[in-house]
Amino acid sequence: MTLRAEILAFGDELLHGALLDTNSKWLAGQLEAVGLTVERFTVTGDDPTLVRAVIAEACARADVVVATGGLGPTLDDRTRDVVAELLGGPLEFHAPSWERTRAWLSQRGRPVPESNRRQAMLPPGGTALDNPVGTAPGFRVRIGRATLFALPGVPREMQQMLRDHVLPFVAALPGLMPTAQSWLRVLGPSEAALGERIEPFMVPGRNPAVGITASGGLLTVRIVASAPSRADAESLCHATAADLRPLLGEWLFAEGTTELPEAVAARFALARRTLAFAESCTGGALADRLVAVPGVSAVFRGGLVAYHDDAKRQLLGVPALLLAAHGAVSEPVAAAMAAGARERFGADVAVATTGIAGPDGGSPQKPVGTVCFALARPGAVRAWTVRIADLGRAFVRDRAVFEVWRTLLQEPLDG
Repeated sequence: MTLRAEILAFGDELLHGALLDTNSKWLAGQLEAVGLTVERFTVTGDDPTLVRAVIAEACARADVVVATGGLGPTLDDRTRDVVAELLGGPLEFHAPSWERTRAWLSQRGRPVPESNRRQAMLPPGGTALDNPVGTAPGFRVRIGRATLFALPGVPREMQQMLRDHVLPFVAALPGLMPTAQSWLRVLGPSEAALGERIEPFMVPGRNPAVGITASGGLLTVRIVASAPSRADAESLCHATAADLRPLLGEWLFAEGTTELPEAVAARFALARRTLAFAESCTGGALADRLVAVPGVSAVFRGGLVAYHDDAKRQLLGVPALLLAAHGAVSEPVAAAMAAGARERFGADVAVATTGIAGPDGGSPQKPVGTVCFALARPGAVRAWTVRIADLGRAFVRDRAVFEVWRTLLQEPLDG
């Protein structure tokens, strides 16, 4: 039997759409990597009746429960109160936690409101978990069959405390089954067509499990294996990936769990090449996603959003006659945009995008979803067109972004 885990997220703001629960996704990856099987996410508001029921039910099913949120200093932060009720005792003041909170605030020149004292109250039998990057200590306590960890909802604080307190505790538990993952990135087929191709590998109960995730036209074949050791799990993933590659053929363009912008940045850094973008229909999405990668300044020279024809002429040097003869959405214009960006930014490689994302602007000759691309490198410019399915403006733009990442991971970087 593998050890089971559940993840709980508390906060009215998560239900009302003010914030997205990104904590649970991150937590699941961390817990599964050390050998827990995460079976359920639960998101609920701050109503104490709901919080009590959710905690009690999770602790009756799982071996480890990690809850985030509800540990702040205000009256709507109720996690500690509810846990105390479940354990049948009053909250207990933990002086060392209060002293750490006071010191943390004082060292930063901030006042020490008396309301922060609430954060130093622990449920009976609870073990305080120090928070080195915030004011809210967490706690660990036993409820039913489970060990419950209560952590702050602030991602930076939660992540540090998971590394400091939760993962070391879990790693010492008997019966762990570490997991490993391999991702195969696919561009081209529909999800249905890909599913038919690899259907024998997707049967329930298979180890490694194989599934497909779709995002903006990008398909990711996920291989997830569990085994008594991480090395054994990785070997299972590698074996299944080797069986899948021939089936994926030219659809396959990248492997590994690294996000695509990170992989592009790493490739350019290894090759000691620099990159620039000239974007029209993608509207800066390429540059935005690339600059999220730490250290990308070593390879990224800059990007320019030339949406209007005048911007293409004035900022990238696209000839007016070219625009008049072929239109903004054309391979000659894309090629001129890429060449202009490469020259103006002094980059080794530049990529341009220009297209019709919709819902309007299409024609029989150039329907919505027509996107022209170009890549300029020393001594050569290559342009091409992709007809993307008209599944909405966001889909067309996202699919265009993935086309660029695919190109930058496969295309030769020299002329």
